[in-house]
Amino acid sequence: MLTPRGWWFLIVVTFVLTLGAFVVPNYTTAPAILATTLFAWFVSEWVLFHTRSNAAVSRLKLRRVVFQGGRTTPMLWAGVPFEVRVRLRHNGFVAIEYALIEDRLPAGADVLTGTTETTATVRPGEPVDVTYTLKCPAPGVLRFEGVKVRVADLHGFFYRRVFLRDPVEFLVLPPLVNDEGRQRADKRFNTLPPPGIHRLRRPGSGDELLDLRDYRAGDPPKMIAWKASAKKDKLITKEYENDIPVRCVLFLDTSEGVRLGPPGNSLLTRMAGVAAVVAQASTANRDLVGLTTFDDAAATNLKPARTQSHMIAVLRKLAEVAALQPGTTGVPPEHLTRRAYPLAHELYPELMKRSTNTVPLGRLWLPLLEKWWGWIVLFFLLAPPALIAYKLANLLGGPPLPGPFQKLYQTWLSTTFDFAVRATPRGALIVRITLALVVWLVVLCLPTVLAALFWFVYGFRGWFGARAAELRRRKQLAALFSLQDGTGPDGIERYVHDDDAYAERVAAFLQHHQLRCPVPLYDDHGRYRFRCVQKADVAAGEIVRAVSRARDNELYVILADIAELGADLEPLVRACRVARARRHHVMVIVPWPADVPSPDAAPAAPKGDEDAPKKKRKRHPDDPIDPHVRHKRLVKIVQDNLTRQYHESFRQMRRELSRVGATVVRADDGDPVRMVLDRLDRLRGMRSRR
Repeated sequence: MLTPRGWWFLIVVTFVLTLGAFVVPNYTTAPAILATTLFAWFVSEWVLFHTRSNAAVSRLKLRRVVFQGGRTTPMLWAGVPFEVRVRLRHNGFVAIEYALIEDRLPAGADVLTGTTETTATVRPGEPVDVTYTLKCPAPGVLRFEGVKVRVADLHGFFYRRVFLRDPVEFLVLPPLVNDEGRQRADKRFNTLPPPGIHRLRRPGSGDELLDLRDYRAGDPPKMIAWKASAKKDKLITKEYENDIPVRCVLFLDTSEGVRLGPPGNSLLTRMAGVAAVVAQASTANRDLVGLTTFDDAAATNLKPARTQSHMIAVLRKLAEVAALQPGTTGVPPEHLTRRAYPLAHELYPELMKRSTNTVPLGRLWLPLLEKWWGWIVLFFLLAPPALIAYKLANLLGGPPLPGPFQKLYQTWLSTTFDFAVRATPRGALIVRITLALVVWLVVLCLPTVLAALFWFVYGFRGWFGARAAELRRRKQLAALFSLQDGTGPDGIERYVHDDDAYAERVAAFLQHHQLRCPVPLYDDHGRYRFRCVQKADVAAGEIVRAVSRARDNELYVILADIAELGADLEPLVRACRVARARRHHVMVIVPWPADVPSPDAAPAAPKGDEDAPKKKRKRHPDDPIDPHVRHKRLVKIVQDNLTRQYHESFRQMRRELSRVGATVVRADDGDPVRMVLDRLDRLRGMRSRR
């Protein structure tokens, strides 16, 4: 491809060649010879660049290594810097004189040091390295797509762009935390249980002394209490209380409503961070932790355990769900095309080129018969030739038309013939007859000509405009998807004409490459699209299933966005009532949107403008209102109304769950992790008989 410098050079050479060949050839031949020489040199440079780039680019090899903590790792930790090293080499025999190498930066990562691009001369056998340091602020999935290479000649006339695909994904686990400072310092026997609950103390191998008893044959010598034995003149053995771990089951909401938001700052990411801290702190206390993720359709479970491998599995699951993206239901196909087309051009340049992937002009032609008036145009297009053919057949003895149609047909022929005779000038008889017949045929075929011209102009309009650009992009994306899926030409036609199939495939393409697409929050009727009532039924079923598998008193921590459900929480309320009847503890942590004020906070007083006058003139009803001011007032009214509805729904939810003994807290109200750990400590000292 030519650079702007190459195009200007070619234009100047063409101008000089034209000047020397047609303007001043009689005076001097120097401009023509100079222009011809430069043009030949330009063509030879293009052939040389094209040959060398084909020989070198096809042999480029890419290798990527990621270091964290001084060693290579298959997984990354959020909040911890890591180093990325990209090495590019080729084993050919031709050197690349100038190459711009740029590693495509994945979404959700910040560059700390270094740069993702460099310029170099790539010689055979000599690698080129790109090194930089990244940091992921939130858990999720980090996807490296590959490296962009732009090859150019030293004159700056030609360039070639290739993308070396090397897709690799890294799970970004939630950060490891040290929560010893969050633990309470009270001893277990100093924590008194509530009235009606008695501690179930069992002998075992814990740390707290339970009782002293007489020595029995087989007791280990290290358990002998020597001071007590000396006082009683017999062997006394120490018996310790059994340290029974507390089971904590985390229920994490992964529905589409909590996936909304920018990467790394969605409600799901924040809840996954809270769940990760609780799981790590519980494992540090040798407690068992389980994880259940649910949405509006199904749920997945990780049974409670306390091993290191189980903790890694929990963190992996949290990282996977933190990378989930909302669906694209309700997004217009043209919006999806605008989001996916630049990405496809960047990652698959050889498959999106016009020479490889194009749209036939016949596909861009606007079909006339899709309009109701298109059949009228078709009638005027076909009726005159059909009537002329009928007239010729009638001359050979064809049957006449039905009565009214025959009369109308004869009237039309006679009227047009009379017009042709009157329009013919006087002159020789044979000339006049010939001209009359020609004019008559022209008048007869005039509707056909006008209809054909209208049809051509209407269909030709489809080659230009926004519709043509959208159809070209959609067809190119459809061809790319069909090639990836292996569906062939049938898949192309399906994606071009079926909006639902096309939207589903584009959404899968964007999610596969970790690229989010803006989705509408409200439907055409003004209703919130992500209000999911079914997830309450799924969560209730998982809680009842956890109660059926429980052994001792357990803690169920529900991290779910259920504030907007309000009166639709009856299944979840029943499940919490069942859990409390079995003396389990239930905590509900509700994520709170950052742009919604707290329901317990007092309304802020409006701030006055110091520069504004104290007394404002009363507005007359006929005075015009600034459209910008009116828009701001309408937005404020809508926001206040939505906030009030959200607060009322949250209070109703908190009231219903508190009646059955569940504790409801907001994620932004204090430290929810500390609350969960305090409840675990309380359960640890309150083992009860049932």
